[in-house]
Amino acid sequence: MLRSLFAGVSGLRNHQVRMDVIGNNIANVNTVAFKAGRVTFKEGFAQLLQGASRPPGDQGGINPIQIGLGMQIGSIDQIFNQGNIESTGLGTDLAIQGDSLFVVRKGNQSFYTRSGNFQVDALGQLVSPTNGFVVQGRMYDNGILQDGIQDIRLPFGQKVSARPTSEATLAGNLNASAPIFQGDFNDPVDRALPSNERAWTETQIAVYDSQGTKHDVKIQMWKTAANEWQWQLDPMTSATRQSFETGADPTTTPVVLGAPPAGYEILPENVRVTSPTGASYETPAAWSFSGGPPPQIDFTAAMPPDAAIEVSYFMSPTAATPDVNSGTFTFDPTGIMTTDITAAIDFAVPGANPVQVELKLNGGVNGLTQFASTASTAVLRDQDGYTAGSLQNFSIDRFGLITGFFTNGTTSPLGKIVLADFNNPAGLLRVGDNMYQESANSGSAVLGFALEGSQSQLTSGALEMSNVDLAQEFTSMIVAQRGFQANGKVVSTADEMLQELMSIKR
Repeated sequence: MLRSLFAGVSGLRNHQVRMDVIGNNIANVNTVAFKAGRVTFKEGFAQLLQGASRPPGDQGGINPIQIGLGMQIGSIDQIFNQGNIESTGLGTDLAIQGDSLFVVRKGNQSFYTRSGNFQVDALGQLVSPTNGFVVQGRMYDNGILQDGIQDIRLPFGQKVSARPTSEATLAGNLNASAPIFQGDFNDPVDRALPSNERAWTETQIAVYDSQGTKHDVKIQMWKTAANEWQWQLDPMTSATRQSFETGADPTTTPVVLGAPPAGYEILPENVRVTSPTGASYETPAAWSFSGGPPPQIDFTAAMPPDAAIEVSYFMSPTAATPDVNSGTFTFDPTGIMTTDITAAIDFAVPGANPVQVELKLNGGVNGLTQFASTASTAVLRDQDGYTAGSLQNFSIDRFGLITGFFTNGTTSPLGKIVLADFNNPAGLLRVGDNMYQESANSGSAVLGFALEGSQSQLTSGALEMSNVDLAQEFTSMIVAQRGFQANGKVVSTADEMLQELMSIKR
């Protein structure tokens, strides 16, 4: 009698545990990356009333006679099935596709989580918002991946130094149907003639010095009488400029030019003098030049009173160099340039290293061509220099690589998020806040990167949803309820039988 009573009580107690797990699953149906639980039961102890006997020679054997003493909790499993991925659009949200977990730390203690709704704190650390634990990974220093797992820290305000331009490439098309240039191209009057309007073109290339200062270099191209395209680097486009206000008689006040850096000089042909009145004094016929020291200009032509004269000068290396700064483009009958040309842009910059750029004028379809068109379109295709910049934004790819975007348009790797894999992730201990810890049966964490040491991959701007199946939970709830009711009937029936036994004395 008492055996049935206690068996029913064990059923009531353990079905209540199952309801507790079901209730927890339903409560966390919208919890980020929550993993549902599942209860399994096992039979309890059995009382042996009569043992089994071996078959004698003339009859069969007898099975044991046992009475069960109820049931027990067999296991409460964590179901680590993949949850659905929900797009959020927030760059710091990360979803794992696979069996891995993120690694976060509090001091020297490591925790693991599937919840990737991370945030950046005041120190630039990537943290879990529920408890402030810091996401772990490896950091880059000047583009080099550093050893050791450490806190992921995004260095907002970090500067990236300027890179001087060392190579530039020109590409595009020179109009095959352009007219022939008439006169001297280096004469501004001839360049301004209406008949020469389509006979020449000019493109501007931006290059950078060692301090990140931008300099504009012009390449001028014109159609010659031989029906070829001539080109030259305009020596004045990368000039160091100095403004000078004239007095009442500008012809008596020389313009003193700044001394060039060591190893450079100011050449007369690389000096230009202009006035806002429209007068142009580009040739030594309008002024006389003294190479110094200090270099200066003496005007030999009348200038308007109180005119503002802008003096531009270009500093050239004193040593002879094999630099090519002019030449002729040669095209085959199909309009493809037959030879590759390399020009050298070399000029001094006060306070910075000299600018030395290798300008590539390449042939082929992807280089300079000569096809018939309405206009020439030769432009700078690319150059490898840039100015200094600071970290502005970042993104995270499927490999966990954090890439920084700087204000100068460059990118640089900042860090790489590490993932942890376990032989038995269902053996991890839940510690709250969507966090897990290692247990004796989970195995040790095996650290790696997404799609490298780990087979998982990350999705940025998304979160993993709970893997709770409401239909399954409601079905399990009905089964648990009926099981609880049935065991309640066992208890009440056993109680009635005990009550009847107690009334026999009467």
